[in-house]
Amino acid sequence: MRPTNESIPGNDPGPSGTKSVTPVFTTEILNQSTAVDLSNGKMQPPWDGLAKYLNSLGTAELSQRWKKARQIIHEHGSAYNVFNPTTATERPWTLDPIPLPISSRTWQNLEYGIQQRTKLLSLIFKDIYGRQEFINKRVIPAELIFGNPGFLRQCRFRGDRVTPDHHLFSSDLICLADGRWQVTSHGTQDPAGIGYALENRVILTRILPRMFHSKKVQRLAPFFKYLNLSLMEISGQKQQEPHIVMLCDGPFGAHYFEQVFLARYLGYTLVEANDLTTRGDWVFLKTLGGLQRVDVILRRIPDYACDPLLGSSRTFPGIPGLLQAVRAGNVAISNALGSGVLQSPGLFALLPKLCRDILGEPLLLENVDTFWLGSPDVLQRVVEEIKNNTRPMTLYSAFSPAHTRVVNTQTLAGPKIQELINAIQTTPYAWAGHYPVEPCTAPVWSEQGVKNRYTAMRMFSTAIMENAGTAPAKITDQVEAAVMSGGLARVADDSETLVLSGTQGKGQGAKDAWCLSERPTGFKSMLHRFTTPLEIHRGSDLPSRVADNMLWLGRYMERTEGMLRVIRSVLMRVHSETQLDKVREMPFFLRAMASLKIIAADLGRPDASFSVSLIEKELYRSIYGVQIQSSILNCLNNAIQVADRVRDRLSDDSWQILGRIEKGLVRIDPKNQSAQILEMLSDIILNMSAFSGLALESMTRGMGWRFMDMGRRIERALHMTTVMRSLIQGDTIPDANDLEAVLEVADSRITYHTRYRTTIHMEPLVDLLLLDEINPRSVGFQLAALYSHLESLPNSQPFSFRTKEEKIILDLTTRLRLADTQELMKPGEKDVLPNLEVLLEKLNKDLERLADSITQHYLSRIETEKQLNGQFEGKGYPVAEMVNNEI
Repeated sequence: MRPTNESIPGNDPGPSGTKSVTPVFTTEILNQSTAVDLSNGKMQPPWDGLAKYLNSLGTAELSQRWKKARQIIHEHGSAYNVFNPTTATERPWTLDPIPLPISSRTWQNLEYGIQQRTKLLSLIFKDIYGRQEFINKRVIPAELIFGNPGFLRQCRFRGDRVTPDHHLFSSDLICLADGRWQVTSHGTQDPAGIGYALENRVILTRILPRMFHSKKVQRLAPFFKYLNLSLMEISGQKQQEPHIVMLCDGPFGAHYFEQVFLARYLGYTLVEANDLTTRGDWVFLKTLGGLQRVDVILRRIPDYACDPLLGSSRTFPGIPGLLQAVRAGNVAISNALGSGVLQSPGLFALLPKLCRDILGEPLLLENVDTFWLGSPDVLQRVVEEIKNNTRPMTLYSAFSPAHTRVVNTQTLAGPKIQELINAIQTTPYAWAGHYPVEPCTAPVWSEQGVKNRYTAMRMFSTAIMENAGTAPAKITDQVEAAVMSGGLARVADDSETLVLSGTQGKGQGAKDAWCLSERPTGFKSMLHRFTTPLEIHRGSDLPSRVADNMLWLGRYMERTEGMLRVIRSVLMRVHSETQLDKVREMPFFLRAMASLKIIAADLGRPDASFSVSLIEKELYRSIYGVQIQSSILNCLNNAIQVADRVRDRLSDDSWQILGRIEKGLVRIDPKNQSAQILEMLSDIILNMSAFSGLALESMTRGMGWRFMDMGRRIERALHMTTVMRSLIQGDTIPDANDLEAVLEVADSRITYHTRYRTTIHMEPLVDLLLLDEINPRSVGFQLAALYSHLESLPNSQPFSFRTKEEKIILDLTTRLRLADTQELMKPGEKDVLPNLEVLLEKLNKDLERLADSITQHYLSRIETEKQLNGQFEGKGYPVAEMVNNEI
């Protein structure tokens, strides 16, 4: 029942009430759009209701909501990684606030067609890796399968074995101007885009909520429930929840954001290849507490990256022994290894004939006008068309996905034409292509208003094979297919870009595809019940790679904050009313900055001369220096990159704060004035404090929090010992100005003056910043926290002996607790305070030893650089520029 104060879609007056607004859609735009039906002189469903609703909002309001959508995208960190051999860059996800509505009748036809194709591809896959009857009967040409590097002979199972299932398909479609829908390609190996479709829906529900209040837009959750159930089914676990992991290629992968988003939504553990290992034909996840068995792997990486036996060792390390574990039936993998062969453009061109031969029925959804040159008749026709230039076409490899390097015959002339013909006639079976086709255009929002752009859509389906046995594949096999009631629509200025398997080219954007329902849709939950009650437990184990990244996230954040506090204090004095050479604490700051590697070491010497311009130059260099490893810019970049590796472990609020820090990072510009830089640094420090506070109050005290906090404690203790050593390395006992500066850098001025009023002396300061275990800025506090953390970590010793790191922290804690401030304050002949200097040096060295020991004991170092090599090089057919499943 609709609340009485809520407007129905199409009559929403928007925030301006009865105030007149500028409509979003104009007659000129609608007349130019081939996706909008204007028969009988007026707009027809499904665009009519959407257009009325958006027109009621007006251009000004839609522009504001579009800005809000972009802000949400930035806060979520939605991005598409652009592959580059030397650098890894991200392009923010571009979402159009105007969705692509599709009527229920049209969607039903599309759904039937995708279900048919899903069943057909499942049967083909079952046969080519099973009995191969379709190949023996020449229903499927043998050269199209055996000549395809995507066909993995290692994955073929004996006739008495059940072939593995695969549960996620994608189909790219375009709508022609006459309303007919055609399929351009399929994704069967590790189809991308499903997470982006889900993210699009989440954002549009926030900026266009009342369209969803009508309950006429079909929900996406039921599809993910089917996907989840299908993975649980192949796990073999009927009574208890299986351990499902999502295998990705890491933060440098093109779809890392999508993989993180999807893993969190489905509740799966996101892992990389180095997180998994095999033992005796079983697959395990490497955690701090030991090995955990894995039941199902939902892979988001190509076949050749899964196991060294499946591809070149020059590409990805993979998981040695994974294929053997799959063949032994001890782990299920989806999509099944070897599924990449189904993405063959040559096989795609034969689907109409295969559907008639295998299913005994015509293909419900037609292909775009594609062809495979392995047929003599097709080869002769295409060669004549190329020679005479009678019909333009696009040619590419019949084996690799269609988004590889292609040949457009319109761009060829003279000898190039004959070279192409010779290459085709040498290996005709290795070539496929299609004739030009023009997708329909749909309205797209831009800063200049609504424009029409070419539109395509990616639909997703999942297949569940029941009663899979050893009999030959037949249509009578229980193959069920579920189609997601929505999709990922894409827009581009170039129609050919959309047809070539959805390459994310320059200037492209995304739309949320809406499947409209004639009846209100109900709520569907992702929750699943098992017959065995869940065992209650607190906390969870952590993959060692994640623990490593959490540790360094804490270290980088704390290291950057400590450096920023010192730089900010110096900048405040540079721009004070006192001349810099009259600032008595300046020599201490120079020693501290030199020790922290903020400035050159020469400036920290007692006889060093300095000026305002020199100090400013060094500070700007320490902030902006790209070539300087310890610069603020690099430290912040390192922190954000490490956080990106564990973003599935960080809350949305934490990621928003990191987004603000990154935004502040963008503001770092050497052209800024010093006052602006000072304000910028204060903002970054404030955001870092917010991140630390959120971690303190919101993160459960599990292993992830412990390792991040250990990183912070190690780095804060190192920072404080370095600052304290700089304090006593002068020629005389530090005066009140030096001590006040140390309290400022340590953020402990209020604490000190609350205890000791206005008097500042060295001994109480040492007690406060070194020994006091209730001061969160003191070294003693950090060591006590580290001692507590290390006692809670898993102990790999067979007996209750202390580990190396426990011995180190116990020794440091004991030394500090037994330290006598009066002894530490005794002056020496050469050094100002030799006893204090010895203690600080001991603390500094052993803290570094402690960090190394924790890394060696608990953490594994992961290779981050991965090389993508052409998988079709030197095979006698077109070479792919890159092997990647783009959107």
